[in-house]
Amino acid sequence: MNEQDRIPFAKVLAATLDAYGRRPPMSDTVELWFQIMRPFSLEQFRMACQQAVITNPQNPPTPGSVLQTLRSKDTSRPGAEEAWAIAVRACDESETVMLTDEIAQAWGVAQPIFNLGDEVGARMAFKEAYGRITEAVNAPAKWWPSIGSDPYKRDTALSEAKRQGLLPAPTAQALALPDETDKSDPDPQAVKRFKQAIAGLKFANEARAAQREAEAEKQRLAVLQRKQAIADVVAQYKGEGK
Repeated sequence: MNEQDRIPFAKVLAATLDAYGRRPPMSDTVELWFQIMRPFSLEQFRMACQQAVITNPQNPPTPGSVLQTLRSKDTSRPGAEEAWAIAVRACDESETVMLTDEIAQAWGVAQPIFNLGDEVGARMAFKEAYGRITEAVNAPAKWWPSIGSDPYKRDTALSEAKRQGLLPAPTAQALALPDETDKSDPDPQAVKRFKQAIAGLKFANEARAAQREAEAEKQRLAVLQRKQAIADVVAQYKGEGK
């Protein structure tokens, strides 16, 4: 939602509470609700409130209960198993794969284990991290392309992402493989837009890679600290035994 949605949002919230015989909320309460629900559209919020009135007519909704409803209806974010399959596919440098920040962050936790050859352990770590990360997110998934080295696979993947609505048409068009049947000289502006799009994605991917590495290092240090704590307890126990 944006600033233009504030007034209709307040009306939806007041109407919802009125259905339960409650007074219109104070301005500070409306602001609290608005900031929590801002990642979602006004229509999504309206439908969630309608569902609350129908399914729970005794108790008025809370921000938490509405968020739970919105999350349950969010089909934009893949489940843990699908996310794992996407992450593994992205390991192939020739593949162009659509990712989300949550997949990238969870992969940053699982990748060190995966690189050791323990795919089962990596999958378990990924699913646990992915579940924890997505549970803390209140907004719909935001997809972005991880560009592979194979230009033909890139064209196919971007076309499919455009069809599914995961990638805006202008972005997909800017990154798509040029038509090789066209022997005319390339449009300089099109070439410029293509290079800018690739550079922007490269920068974004590098930033996300750095974030994943930092997350992996944080997890590694946490494991080392736990091991050291256990070793200290064992050493103390042995010392007391003497």
